[in-house]
Amino acid sequence: MSESVSALREPFAVTAELVPTYQLKIALRDTSPPIWRRVTLPADTSLGCLHDIIQACFGWDDSHLHSFTEPSSGRQFVDFDGPLDHDPLRDADEESVTVAEVLPCEGGRLEYTYDFGDDWRHRITLEKTLPASTPDRRVRCTGGRRAMPCAEDTGGAWGLQAVLDAVVDGGAPAPEPWTDLVETLREEGFDPACFDRDALDRELAELDPRPPAATPAQRGKLSLAEAASSGRRCFCGEVHDDEYDEDLAGESVPVRPVFLAPRAELAAAARQVPLIASALRLAHWCQGGRAVTSRDVLKPALGRLAVQELELWAQDDELRALRPAERDERLARLRSSGDLPCLAGPWQLALYTDLVGISAGTARPGAGLPAAAGDEGVLKIWCQALEDELDALNELENLGLPPWLPTALGMQDEDGDGLAVVVLRALYEVPDGEWLDPALLVGALREGLPKQEARLVELFLLQILDQAALILAEYQAAEVETDPEASRQRDHILLGILGIEASTEDSDGTPPAGARLRLTPLGRHGLREYLLAEGFQAPLIGELADADAPTLLDALLDYDQDAAHAEITGWISHRGQGPAAVQLIDACAGLEADAALRRLAAPPVLAELDEPKALAVLRKAAASQVPGCAETAAIALAGRGEIPEGQGRELQLWGLVDHLWGPLGVADEALAAFLDQEEDMVLPLLEQAADDLWRCDHPATGAVLEAAGRQLRDRDKALAKRLRRSATKVGSRRRR
Repeated sequence: MSESVSALREPFAVTAELVPTYQLKIALRDTSPPIWRRVTLPADTSLGCLHDIIQACFGWDDSHLHSFTEPSSGRQFVDFDGPLDHDPLRDADEESVTVAEVLPCEGGRLEYTYDFGDDWRHRITLEKTLPASTPDRRVRCTGGRRAMPCAEDTGGAWGLQAVLDAVVDGGAPAPEPWTDLVETLREEGFDPACFDRDALDRELAELDPRPPAATPAQRGKLSLAEAASSGRRCFCGEVHDDEYDEDLAGESVPVRPVFLAPRAELAAAARQVPLIASALRLAHWCQGGRAVTSRDVLKPALGRLAVQELELWAQDDELRALRPAERDERLARLRSSGDLPCLAGPWQLALYTDLVGISAGTARPGAGLPAAAGDEGVLKIWCQALEDELDALNELENLGLPPWLPTALGMQDEDGDGLAVVVLRALYEVPDGEWLDPALLVGALREGLPKQEARLVELFLLQILDQAALILAEYQAAEVETDPEASRQRDHILLGILGIEASTEDSDGTPPAGARLRLTPLGRHGLREYLLAEGFQAPLIGELADADAPTLLDALLDYDQDAAHAEITGWISHRGQGPAAVQLIDACAGLEADAALRRLAAPPVLAELDEPKALAVLRKAAASQVPGCAETAAIALAGRGEIPEGQGRELQLWGLVDHLWGPLGVADEALAAFLDQEEDMVLPLLEQAADDLWRCDHPATGAVLEAAGRQLRDRDKALAKRLRRSATKVGSRRRR
């Protein structure tokens, strides 16, 4: 990966200059109504300091262990000075990492868990990056919802809910084991609905949002000698052992570039989603104020009125099936507005996304309510709601499995982490208009696994597909075709896992099918936002139009043929063929591996240049003595039949070595992958040129021949031997 691309993907370096301000939303998960805080802080604040901020926001007393987790990679950031065991190769010290490093882009998310017994889970979302306009490094609270009592050791979110319910229902006996806490809160007049932003703001002002002891730039610098002795430097900025990290490599590969529909069209589609439409109608219905209970839900009479006036009952199958008089009678028996899903779901969404704000027991339209019908803010609300639903698929309890199964298999809930994103990425990468084939997906992912593990993978992925299909259909993000045999097939797989009955594979080994899904344009946008929040690179076709040539060539290495052609066409037309030719040739200068990788991507771009000005640039560059530029231009012209006299064979050898030098410069395994991928093209060329390649004057000739000989040893011993013999001649020639 080139320095230009790496620079784009790394967070900014922390310097003595002003740094941007981050606006974070920190939500305590599994709470209803939701409890959350909105804070602003310097982007270079350490995660260790963010821990202190979260403790203050939710009234924790820092008496238990904690950790931060990156959702996409599972990497943890912990207190290296604390008693928690940590793996130096997998975990990072929270005091050495900035918030900007783990949340480089808006919409990015981080998980924070406090007290591994009660399992208080907090989701941290980067909502906005504010400009660096003041040297004031103060942490501020700019918003929040619901008060938080002292909830240490109450058993987690379910215990907190029981405590808050008991406080509200003052006439009922205080339940065990929270009797003392509930009675104390009642005596103090604790109001769960009353959040004191000013008090928290004053408390946060006393914290020092300290940056790490060493800046990212300082931590990232190694001398060549240090790098050589300690391992290889990855594009992520870290130095890894020489052993290739396949998991890391898999995470770094960008997802397939796509086109997106115009945002105005996507916003209009989001407004048509029943959940979103209902939440928006509720927000407007609160104009003038509507009374709510201490649990932030509409009072029962108002809840009944909202369901009737806004026709929310149309989203409830049971209520929709009733005659009007029967429906009125059913609604009259409503004891709490939270008991009706057709009201509770949109209401909770409206509260969480600030469509509705509550103050002094009255609900009114909130700051997040789009100002006009065409406001694209509704698209952000839709994405946020969808991402929350999809995140739940990482928890085994949400996959529709028998509750006893994980226990029987000795599995923990966190064992499901990362499975959902595999399925959703595969769905996202299916071309427009095509269906995801579950059988192909499951077959590919279980390939090479032992039989029992393969069955588990099969079961969990099919369950994730089924649950994802329900969510995506509800949000109009995908068309879904269900398999009537799916339930029976799952039962057979489950019995096979338990050793009772064989799995229902067809005789040819094909796994059973599941729900078929095809993304809508709105769904493709939503899954892209989800993948970006999970830390994946999700490029858009056309977004490189303004990029420089090195950035374009670096990116094209990960594009398929159709996406690359669309990107190349747009890039050239944006600047004209003459300037494009100059920039492309300049980007190919140099003989280091990064430059070779760019030259690997250059031929299809240069092949699009056919205007006289562009061809004149290529001829001038081919006649120059600039390493890398001259050869690239000459090879491009040779593809048009303009072969310099006497240089045809020499160019062929140089180009072949250079093509292999780029992947080899990344790692031996990258070269192996390249040889596998390009086997039909590269191996015949190596076969023809093996005995002459030692004559090539490329500085990497010896290294390439040695590495290619090693990689081909098991595939073609004769060719590998010829390449190694040629490499020996390179050494002999240089000694002479």
